[in-house]
Amino acid sequence: MWLSLLGAGIQGAWAWTWDGATAQEPASQGELPASCSVVVCCHNEAHRMARLAEHLRPALDHAEGLGMVVTVVAVNHGSTDDTQRELENVAGLDARWHVVSMPRTQASKKEALNAAMDAATGDVRVMTDADCVPLDVSWLSHMARGANAMWDVCVGISLPVEPSHGRLGWLARCQRLEARRLAQRATGAVDAGRPYLAFGRNMAVTAHMWARVGGFDGHTHVPSGDDDLWLQEATRQGARVSVHPVREAQTASEWPDSWGEWRRQKTRHFTASPSYPWQVKARLLVPGLGWTLLAAGVVHNPSGTSVALAGFALLSRALTFGMFLHRAGLPGRDAWELLLEPVVSAFRVWAWWKGSTSESTPWK
Repeated sequence: MWLSLLGAGIQGAWAWTWDGATAQEPASQGELPASCSVVVCCHNEAHRMARLAEHLRPALDHAEGLGMVVTVVAVNHGSTDDTQRELENVAGLDARWHVVSMPRTQASKKEALNAAMDAATGDVRVMTDADCVPLDVSWLSHMARGANAMWDVCVGISLPVEPSHGRLGWLARCQRLEARRLAQRATGAVDAGRPYLAFGRNMAVTAHMWARVGGFDGHTHVPSGDDDLWLQEATRQGARVSVHPVREAQTASEWPDSWGEWRRQKTRHFTASPSYPWQVKARLLVPGLGWTLLAAGVVHNPSGTSVALAGFALLSRALTFGMFLHRAGLPGRDAWELLLEPVVSAFRVWAWWKGSTSESTPWK
């Protein structure tokens, strides 16, 4: 029973400390900066450029209407399709767009992001991807509000595009759970004062903090981590980190349409984790330790008390997940999808194993 009690205690403490469920959202506080640049890196994205420009335009117009000077810096990172032509077409129709073309000499997109940041002129730089679209016209103003005065880095979230027909297959449902759980972890870590996870699909940094950190100089060799490793370095440099999980500050992104493609993407993402500080690695092992203790307690002593403690732990995680979903403007009832966590966990192990044994996957 003591194993179960310890495991339940770990899970309960973790749920209410790190699950991003109860903090108040400060998105409506603070002034807007004078200027803002949206930066996006593109490699063979010709088919997405018109859609991206169409969905960004209302957010740019809205931010301008509030008094910000807004620009978009788009980097063509060694594309072999018509990305350059499509970008030039967009820039010809909207003077706020500025196109930078460069060869690709690295497997990651870090050199492209460095070039975009060098070309950007805004007091705040908001990162997104070519396959992302804002969910609301106030997206840019939400992500930029309070910069410099209240924060140096703002962590936003990006969830998978919901299918128009409303029906989710197993792949899409598991991807949605993974995206929401990652968003929950990132949000909870910021709330707890220990930020370590961010998303290049929706992240804002001040020009001052970007220069202070020195871009990606500390981890250029790592194929991924242009978001979380940079955030960890910024935190060590004293950055004030905020999080805006509300729906108005979210983007929606396209996720891989097959298990194999998703696994390759996840394998690349895992290349950043060995570079995490040991304190972060140790903290991330705590939930797994709690579940292991609960399982061992039930197996060793399958009493009603052990089962009840395991149920308490699961209920705590489900409640805080539902509260986070509500905070993010999503249906709290979707917390039942936590039952798919064993499937997603097995998928993560598969992706990690492939990356550690036989495969290295570049960006795009």
